[in-house]
Amino acid sequence: MKKILLGSTTALALFLALGTTAQAADIMPEPVAATDWSGFYVGGSLGYGWANMSGCHDCNDSSSVLDAEELDLEGIVGGLHAGYNWQMDNIVFGIEGDVTFTDLSDSAGAPDPGESEEQKGDVDLLASVRARLGVALDDVLLYATGGIAIPDASWEVKNTGFDPSDGDVDFDDIGGVVGGGLEYAATDMVRLRAEGLYYFFNDKESIEDFGNSGEEVELEDAFIVRGGVSFYFN
Repeated sequence: MKKILLGSTTALALFLALGTTAQAADIMPEPVAATDWSGFYVGGSLGYGWANMSGCHDCNDSSSVLDAEELDLEGIVGGLHAGYNWQMDNIVFGIEGDVTFTDLSDSAGAPDPGESEEQKGDVDLLASVRARLGVALDDVLLYATGGIAIPDASWEVKNTGFDPSDGDVDFDDIGGVVGGGLEYAATDMVRLRAEGLYYFFNDKESIEDFGNSGEEVELEDAFIVRGGVSFYFN
């Protein structure tokens, strides 16, 4: 259900941004934007996020299985971004890079309370390089965005008993990101933004060194919503 909600929200954001761009092009064949969105900008953001993992350890033992899907990874996110825009009439296109520090973390034990092993999942960072395409409507910029994403995440098994059979895997493969948002020009230099981004990965890691062959875990996806401020130097 969570995956359906995340995907639907992102699809809606993209549909609204791209749809508005197309409508503006039809309605205003010779548009004149009140605000100049071109140039270099830097800024910061703060928001909230969710992430999903899958896979298991001790998969064939119903009493001691550690199922990564049981982890409820969510928490506060914040980061920095920088980019450059080009503007043609009221159509704006550009490129943006961002580093988002995240606190998406959760832990869970085995179904049997007598078992001493527990799992923990963490997503510590999400970085991306994205293209942006939008339409400027007076002091508001509506846009869609997409590109590549790199995570810094991990999944860990820890034995809380006397047997030190700890182990962990790291996720850092390149994935993708799509999303959309809007910016408001509070002043010529200061622009406020609201944005949603959906990250998708296919980073499967083997956990055979934990003692059971053929087992693996995967970082599947993440979703963040955030507000921010950008400072334009155009």
